[in-house]
Amino acid sequence: MPRSFQSALRKGHDAERRWVDSMRDGGLAVGHGKKLVIAKSDPRTIHVETPDAVALFSVEVKERSISFSTPEDYPYDTVFVDDCRGLSKERYRNLVYVYLSRPTGAWVWLTMLDRNNEWKEEVTHDRGRGHALPVLVCPKRFLRPAEQLIDLVFPHAYLDLVDGSTDWLVSGGGETERRDSYSAKANPNAGGRDSKAQAKGRKHMG
Repeated sequence: MPRSFQSALRKGHDAERRWVDSMRDGGLAVGHGKKLVIAKSDPRTIHVETPDAVALFSVEVKERSISFSTPEDYPYDTVFVDDCRGLSKERYRNLVYVYLSRPTGAWVWLTMLDRNNEWKEEVTHDRGRGHALPVLVCPKRFLRPAEQLIDLVFPHAYLDLVDGSTDWLVSGGGETERRDSYSAKANPNAGGRDSKAQAKGRKHMG
């Protein structure tokens, strides 16, 4: 392997570590990809698929009683994105909103990255809560097919290329936890969950 390639690889790895460390110093959930160096390989032809880094993003899932299978047959011209009051209080933002059709089981999604001046804040009557509610609304053309999001989510088969425990991304979770009161973590550098609380085995890989 040419020394120039080794030098470039080392500098690239150093840059990745600095970026991950800087994000972590800012209190953000970012991890390393494994640093793999393949001894017997031609750097001109080999493609190592290990990620430089991985990051945790929040997804909001909203079930709807309406029938749809694709963005095109979503039955309304606009989509309720979120409660404006809740949005103003959150310390983090959901990157993705998933809309699940109860009748069909199909789902579509949108991303806050697409927000522009076509997205409006409107007041609607919330029948469940019995009062007016300010909501963020966008045209349905911002809905995306499920396949586009599936293509972006990191697959189980590559989790061994993430540096650290990833069992919790394969199985477990979803339980309801009851507390006497709720308080958000004030410390942005609060530690992660203990690995003992995670799933014990990585099953159904691939």
